This record gives sequence, structure tokens and C-alpha cells, in this order.
Amino acid sequence: MKKILFLIFLFGVSFQAHAYNTFHPEADEELKQGKMWAIVEFEKKSTATKCSFRTWLDFPADKLWHALIDINQWKIIHDDYKDSRSIDKNQFELVNEKKPTNIQAFYELVGEEISPSELYRVPGKIWESYAFQRFAFPFPLKDRWVVMKVKNNENNAQKKEYRYDYEMTVGNFKSLKGYWELLPVPENPGWIEFRGEYKADPGISVPHFLTRSIFKSSMKNNVQDIVKVLEAQGQQK
Repeated sequence: MKKILFLIFLFGVSFQAHAYNTFHPEADEELKQGKMWAIVEFEKKSTATKCSFRTWLDFPADKLWHALIDINQWKIIHDDYKDSRSIDKNQFELVNEKKPTNIQAFYELVGEEISPSELYRVPGKIWESYAFQRFAFPFPLKDRWVVMKVKNNENNAQKKEYRYDYEMTVGNFKSLKGYWELLPVPENPGWIEFRGEYKADPGISVPHFLTRSIFKSSMKNNVQDIVKVLEAQGQQK
């Protein structure tokens, strides 16, 4: 297969859709040189962090899409998750009604049942899903967890365009919201750009150098894991 130019994964404020050449165009030259591009920004007088990223990948868009949204597999293939699972709408509504304040209370509410990652999928349409993530980040972000509502957008799948918007509703972050999308690379036919933005607020002050280290390491490792899965399936071009 062609060499993957670079790899990152992120788990984002309101995030609007950007035309291809208007989302951080300052990164274009780095992408063309095969370099990874990501930026971590910190808000003044706030514990929130905003991250943006871009990468080019040499896999079919639909295969990337299905691999990236398979949340039930994250805990199996990624070291950065203690647990991950798709939950159904009834479980999601129960969790949002009861609002558990710790991980044990969450497990008591939802039990052992795990729903298929694409339980509510409507091919070629916009559909909702519900996700639970329990992270395995080091101190001081140890054992963070969130329940999220997700909007999966396949409206332009025939154009190899997909978008995934997510927002935390319950958990021990103060807030977590973001999106990522897959788009064809106009000047490099056959390649797919994976890019996005998120805003996370753990509610505590974390040294900036440590925040950068935790999230950038997670980005690279998680996408490398996804690539290994796709390569094992023979999905490379």
C-alpha cells in the first residue's frame, strides 16, 4: 500500500462545517511533506483545551468510517480505554435521568448489556448513537469517563464524505464536545483526509506540557491501532 502520510486520532463550542481549503490551511504544506499536523490551544483563565488536527490516510473512506465508529472495539484495540461500549437509547435516557456521579453508579444503572456499535444506523442518512467511554489516561486525568450523544452523518457518503459530532451529557469531565470528518483530498485522488476539532474541560488545572503529551500520544497510538486493524482486513489500496 502507499505510505500513510501521518496518523492521529482524537477524540470537540459549536463546530461548523468548513470548506475543504478553509480548515487550518496553514497545515497544507506540512501535509504535502508527509508530516503530522495538530495544534493544542489553551483558554486563558480556564481549564479547557481546544485541539484541532488534520491527517491524510490511504484507505477507502467507507472502511475508515466503519472502523472509527466501532466503539465496542475501542477497548480491545486501544490502550487508552479501560472500557468502551455502545448503549441503547433506553440506557442513555436512564443515565441522563439519574446522572450517576461515579463509574460504579454508571455500571449499576446500565448492567452488562452492550448494544451493537451501529444499532441505529440508517445507511446514507443522519442517525444518532449513544456511547460510553472510560479512559486510561495517566494522572492527573486518571479514570475519566463520559456518556455521549453522537450524530453520525452519512448524507454525502457517495462523495466519500462522513461526519461524526459528539457531546458529553454525563461524566466526570466538566465538558467534552467535538467532531471529526472524512473528506477526499482534492489534489491527491484516492487519499482521504481525517480531520476534526474538540474542546475538553477536565475541570481541573493540568500543566500544559502534560496535556499536550497525553493527547498527542493518544492521537498517534489510537490511529495506528485502527490502521493495523484495516491492514489485517486487507483494506489497504
